[in-house]
Amino acid sequence: RQRVDGYVYASDGHTILAVLRGSQSRVLVQSAEISPWIKQAIVATEDRRFYEHRGIDIRGMARALWSDIRHKSALQGGSTITQQFVKNELTGNQRSITRKLKEAALAWQLEQRWTKDQILTAYLNTIYFGNGAYGVERAARTYFGHDALKLTLPEAALLAGIPEDPSRYDPVAHPRAAIARRAVVLRLMLQQGIIQAGRYRRAARAPL
Repeated sequence: RQRVDGYVYASDGHTILAVLRGSQSRVLVQSAEISPWIKQAIVATEDRRFYEHRGIDIRGMARALWSDIRHKSALQGGSTITQQFVKNELTGNQRSITRKLKEAALAWQLEQRWTKDQILTAYLNTIYFGNGAYGVERAARTYFGHDALKLTLPEAALLAGIPEDPSRYDPVAHPRAAIARRAVVLRLMLQQGIIQAGRYRRAARAPL
């Protein structure tokens, strides 16, 4: 494990793709130190075709760009997990069509160098889960008092729902909204065949 500042390297082991700043509360972990539940929950929620595309969801991006052009501004999403990682760590949060095209190009390049598991692990190490917790390890410790490897299904579903809006789905300040959001994540996992009905019902009934 590595405490901030941290660095995300390209496959050559030398080129730095991102610097994870020390002002953020983060502990970097390897893939084997992350529960499979949170990986599955994040993919189901953020990018269900993650393992099929090459960094760019053409259909989603086309819809987003068409909407952006119609409204003459960058309003829509359409980003894959790879694009979100690139946006968060490399291109910044400026909302423009040019930025989206740059994201797409960098995402495609990253997919040529990294495996899907490397990308997903890097993404989980960088996203914000609210309450000052950047990355899944810090989030697991902040909300549940244990490591990311020990995350259960209901815990993972709760965390996976937070990044869309960390303030709105804050389980500390807004527990009912967080539970409702967790239910959305669990339904997505059920619909995508990741979990079965019995496991879904047990997880949906679990307390925070």
